[in-house]
Amino acid sequence: MSDRRTHTIVLAPPAARAAAGGSTAFEVSRFTEALLFIDVTAVSGASPALDFEVQTGPAADEVAFVHTKSSEITSAGKTLVKLANIGPWLRLAWSVSGEESSFTFEARLTLKT
Repeated sequence: MSDRRTHTIVLAPPAARAAAGGSTAFEVSRFTEALLFIDVTAVSGASPALDFEVQTGPAADEVAFVHTKSSEITSAGKTLVKLANIGPWLRLAWSVSGEESSFTFEARLTLKT
């Protein structure tokens, strides 16, 4: 049986957010896949929408290539995004749309070798 390693990173700690933002870039070259856990606990505003983009790149200052986009989120709940062939650098970006919209969410990434 193989010795599989995992590591969890908090990409966005629990907080209310009303604008686009993103995490810092993380070096993940020793991992091959990951699970992105998005936990939205509160939503407000008219026609709120939250979109996530996992971005990757060859260096910390070149993490602007879109790897995966999540489905649009419009209500509280939990979303799981499976990621394969990641690295060597990775970050999470999000955008909030809708009139006076706000989302309270946390995003965590579990990396796997």
